[in-house]
Formats: sequence, structure tokens, C-alpha cells
Amino acid sequence: MLRPILAAILAASLALTTLAAGVWAQSAAQSPYGKANRRDPVFLRFPEMAQRYWVGTDTMAASHKSVAVPMPKQCAFVYADAYTRGQMSEREVQETAVSNCNRHLAALGPLGENYNVNCACKLVISDETYVVPRDTMPDQAYGPSSIFYRDPNGNVARLNGVARYGALIGHDRSVTFSVENVSGETVCEGTFTNEGTANGRFSLSCFAGKFAGRGTYESRLGAPNDHIVARGQTPAGQPVVMVIGLPAQLAANTYGGI
Repeated sequence: MLRPILAAILAASLALTTLAAGVWAQSAAQSPYGKANRRDPVFLRFPEMAQRYWVGTDTMAASHKSVAVPMPKQCAFVYADAYTRGQMSEREVQETAVSNCNRHLAALGPLGENYNVNCACKLVISDETYVVPRDTMPDQAYGPSSIFYRDPNGNVARLNGVARYGALIGHDRSVTFSVENVSGETVCEGTFTNEGTANGRFSLSCFAGKFAGRGTYESRLGAPNDHIVARGQTPAGQPVVMVIGLPAQLAANTYGGI
């Protein structure tokens, strides 16, 4: 009696293992979610990745290429792309992209002050084909946000959450943005107005107009991560700093001293 039960358990375990491996090993040709396009939001969000993925020498020589981003979509503020090196299989390229993405995400520090969801990197594109449903992909640019300001008594206050905005800051003349708190409630709205390729002016209104600020912003590329820093004042002349693209702890350590 015991032997048939053990055999059934072993068969079920083997089936689950095979299924899990099959998910990873599934080729882009088997995906039902359609082809990627260079003008899709994820490529507009990461233009340097778009250049490599569609134009660069890496992609020209690669037999397989993959993109991984943190999911769900509001977490997609970092990425990793991987390309065939040597005799790598499609699965190996996929695993490399996910591993590199998770490593980058972990290096930026904890995300709990910005998100009430678990952010984890996931393979989203393989060989120019989506391997996740298109409606789960980011439809705008997203990033963790922190707003530091002084209240009327001069005390430093901080609002953490997630910002969403048009991806082409620095290209479009004006880009609107919104900020949600960790409960997913929209608490701020504002506008970036371009004055250069990586800088301009911003305005911000929060809590139904009870708090506001305006000033200048700049986009900063590279380490520790591509991000936006906006500095200005409230109508009462108190300083305000908004950081998009860095988790709260890193943003506070870098820009929170107002």
C-alpha cells in the first residue's frame, strides 16, 4: 500500500518540477502575448536599454536576448537586459536577466517605505516577444518617490510612495506626474516643464492644495540609479525636495538633509 502512495507522490513531484522548468524554458515562440515594439512604454522608460536592445552591437550578435523588470508594474524602476554570450541557451539568457535585475534591486535597499506590495524581478521580454500579458506591463514610467519638506513649525516631514509620469522627461515640453502613498491613494499631482535635456522646472500640489511647492529639477543618470531630484520652496518659503527613482532610505540618506 505504501509503495503506490510513494510512487504517486514522486510522480506528482516530478510533474511539478517539470512544469516549473518548462515555464523557465518556454521559448519566445511559444508565448501568446505578442511582439514587443521599440515605442512600447518599457523601452521609452529605459532609452539606453532600447538603444542596446534594438540597435546596439550586443543585439546584432545575439541569438537570444531578454529583459527583466521588477513586477508588479508600479515596481518597474530598474531593469536588466541580457544577451547571448558564447553558446548560451535562451533559458540561460533569461535566467541571467532575472538574476541581474534582482541583484540591482537588492543593492538599492529596502522598498517597504514606498510599496505595500512585494517587488520581485520577472522576465517580461524574450527574443522581442512578451512572455507576460501586455496589460501587466507598465503603461507609464514609475518610480519610488520621497518628498522632504519643512512644515510651518520648521520640522522636517517626509512623504513616501510611488510616482508615475510620462516617460519622456527631457524630450516632451511638459510632463505631468502623480504621487501615490503606500496605500495607493493619489496624494500629489504636478508638472515637469523641460528647459534642457536633463533639467527644467517643476510644480507640485498635495493634499487637495493644502501643501504645494515649485522649483527646479534635474535627471541624474548612473549610480546608484537613474533618478530625478527636484528642489524648491513652498509658498511660505520653506524648502521642499522630491526624489523619484530611489527607495526612501537611500533618498533620505542622499538628499534628505534640508
